[in-house]
Amino acid sequence: MFVISFSIDSFKSRCVVGDELGQGVLASVYKGRRVSDGRQVRLPPQIPFYWSFFPLLSFHLQLIEWFDEPQRYILIQERPDPCMDLESFLKKQGNCMDEDMARDIMVQVVEAVNQCSKRGVLHRDIKLQNLLINIDTLEVKLIDFGCGDLIKTTPYDRYAGTFRYCPPEFLVYGSYDADPATVWSLGVLLFRMVYGHLPFASKFETIVGIFVFKDGLSKECHNLIAWCLEWLPSKRPSLQQIRQHEWLDQDQVGQ
Repeated sequence: MFVISFSIDSFKSRCVVGDELGQGVLASVYKGRRVSDGRQVRLPPQIPFYWSFFPLLSFHLQLIEWFDEPQRYILIQERPDPCMDLESFLKKQGNCMDEDMARDIMVQVVEAVNQCSKRGVLHRDIKLQNLLINIDTLEVKLIDFGCGDLIKTTPYDRYAGTFRYCPPEFLVYGSYDADPATVWSLGVLLFRMVYGHLPFASKFETIVGIFVFKDGLSKECHNLIAWCLEWLPSKRPSLQQIRQHEWLDQDQVGQ
């Protein structure tokens, strides 16, 4: 993909900024329109120039072009339409969803996270608000890499993300590894989608690691959630094991 850096005057002449869509960790995101062809885009124009990992913000949404200003970067990204964040979508569904819909979404989320991992990128804030869903096609996009980092083989000693998705090893020992922490957040996400609430209401509950399953879900779904939310990081599945789990592999369900 060919991307060019333009001057400030060039940006103002090429894009029209609209209403705010939301706020991420480092940037406010706005609706926008490209003057040349009327294409609807996303504009996060408040990324400070000294932030060295700014390209992570556009890892899953297509990066159309970017502008290099003296004090900030301006990224022009695709804006899927019609779409909303997954939290808003869930509220319209009665605050939770059935297993079939949750499976379709989880397959996409796991694949997105797996692609990030293959490229050495750690998102660190996987949650409902950071997933965009097209309400017509149910296509899902992972957004807001403001907490992101490059994957390393040694533990992280600083938690960046939402604490209700935080793995217990950080709360107890003050450190965590990339993949097990990501898997924990996927377990929290899946629990939230099918139950309508988070599995742990406080840091204490996360540390204790006790959560309650209710009737109504398949044993395969229960099994995957419980595996992702294993207290010991070494007992959690890998991303590849999650993708191959019988609940996500519809051909295996019911066999």
